[in-house]
Amino acid sequence: MAERLSGVADELGTNLPVLSMAWILQHPEISCVIAGASKPGQLENNLKASGFQIPADAIAGIDRITGFHRFERHVG
Repeated sequence: MAERLSGVADELGTNLPVLSMAWILQHPEISCVIAGASKPGQLENNLKASGFQIPADAIAGIDRITGFHRFERHVG
């Protein structure tokens, strides 16, 4: 799976850490991101991810690769 995701990152001109964080940030159903950084490069990737927009077709491809399924809970 990591190889396929790295391929998506390469196609979009970024790296896997940026792609991963950007994917999380672009899913409104994920309500919280706790990101840590112990090295300057990790902080740089986190900052890059905050402004990196993944196209909708790439998001759908990543969702297929990871098996992500949106969960909705309706109360009432």
